[in-house]
Amino acid sequence: MKSSYSILITLFLSCYVFGQTKFIEVGEEKGLTYIYPGNEFQMAGGGVLVIDVNNDGWEDVFQSGGVFNSKLWINQKGQFVDGTEEYKLDALYGYFIQGAISADYDNDGFIDMMIVNFGKGIGRGDKHSPALMRNVRGEYFELIDLSDVIEPGNYASACWGDFNMDGFSDIYLANYVSSMGGIRDSNGREIGYDPVCFENKLLLNNGGKGFTECAAKYGLNDGGCGLAASFTDVDNDGDPDLLLLNDFGEWTGIGNQYYENNYPEESFTNKTIESGFGIKMYGMGIGQGDYDNDADLDYYLTNIGRNYLMNYENGKFTDVAKELEIDLTYVRDTVRGTSWSGLFFDMEFDGDLDLYVSKGNVAALVPKTSVKDWNVLFENRNGEFVDASDSSGVNDLLSHRGAVIFDYDHDGDLDIISSVVKLPWGAFANLDQKIKLYQNEMKVGNWIGIRLRGADGLNADCFGCKAIFRQGGKSMMREVDGGSGQASQSTRILYFGLNDANVLEELTIHWLGGEITVLKDLMGGKVYEISSYQQIQILR
Repeated sequence: MKSSYSILITLFLSCYVFGQTKFIEVGEEKGLTYIYPGNEFQMAGGGVLVIDVNNDGWEDVFQSGGVFNSKLWINQKGQFVDGTEEYKLDALYGYFIQGAISADYDNDGFIDMMIVNFGKGIGRGDKHSPALMRNVRGEYFELIDLSDVIEPGNYASACWGDFNMDGFSDIYLANYVSSMGGIRDSNGREIGYDPVCFENKLLLNNGGKGFTECAAKYGLNDGGCGLAASFTDVDNDGDPDLLLLNDFGEWTGIGNQYYENNYPEESFTNKTIESGFGIKMYGMGIGQGDYDNDADLDYYLTNIGRNYLMNYENGKFTDVAKELEIDLTYVRDTVRGTSWSGLFFDMEFDGDLDLYVSKGNVAALVPKTSVKDWNVLFENRNGEFVDASDSSGVNDLLSHRGAVIFDYDHDGDLDIISSVVKLPWGAFANLDQKIKLYQNEMKVGNWIGIRLRGADGLNADCFGCKAIFRQGGKSMMREVDGGSGQASQSTRILYFGLNDANVLEELTIHWLGGEITVLKDLMGGKVYEISSYQQIQILR
């Protein structure tokens, strides 16, 4: 009898641990109190940016407001305060900001911002070109007008990457829909979309002193209704390539694009067809991660309906999302879901990558989409992704868009900020439509964090640099984030879970350009900054 009682207790505790809430939403108590005013239809906006504006080691957050004002949240040791006006970002009031990305574009030691916006709109826009916000000594931002470089458009997202390897970070901008028409059947019913799209832009950094637009010169002026892009070293040859997601692909006939960088030649080669990347979909966001621990990067692509996980091997992309049951095609029956940011991260620091997917309804003629579309969290258990949404605490049904991962409170685990756009149905239901901060409540393993710094000819942020963490016979590659998810950018610190180990066996750093550094037996529980000239210091 005693034995049976013990078994029942064990089973009860196992079920409790398995089902306990993994994250709790703490935005209000941590100071993220901004509520978008009115009930205006906010289909766009929602990008989130992690940025340390004042170099105090506590990462701050920029919230893109779309048709509403955007906000800069200053992190004061885990508590956020509104720093928008203090840092002179009220200069952006009136901009319809979709997203923002950050980099030290002039290599002066302070992180700057690039904001992307709907200047034209579809019948309405803010009439502005994208703006570069220069960080002045960590004290405030100076708006640098780029209207003489690029004209207003409908810029939906952007990414950083030093594609010409000159030590200064460049920018690629996805330019969205110019106008929208409908396709009708013989009975006059609308059955599809007929968009006219703007061409994308590429801004070459002129040694930190300004930018030159050169997309056509490099063959990157795609006009397929771009909605997400990523500079990433797909083929592991030491220079950043470009992945681009296009919306309305099945109607325009222009699918996603993969451009291989030919550095030192000043050109890219379109490898879309032979690589298998050119899916014609409603491309929303790109999330990168070495989910299978084979020391190369794979990419999660979000969509209306079926999402794709593009496994990269020997020059070819193969979709494995359905095989792993993480495609999220339907919310129920034949009603499709809408996914935006799909981000890989190790939520319990056990040495493999889990997956958070922000979801949210979008007004769509076709296909039929679900209004109630909850966020999803997949837990990686020995290579199998298990839907842990019901016990996750992140399965909110509001209309989420951009999302980021970082350790906002320095407690040694990774948290999520997921942005919400305001839609009338939510307002009428009296739902709390504001940005969400999901605090990690799990019992996590040991970990290590690596911050890479470029010097001696490498861009200061080390975009394009990668690290391979080797532990217990496994190898995981991580790459510095120059823009990911949907119009967002997470922390640049590369985190790796050590589980029960106290020491990382081996770290191999692949610097942009091909140089390699190997370090062994780094102590866990610390964030290291490692520069390309081999200087190592502990940040915390």
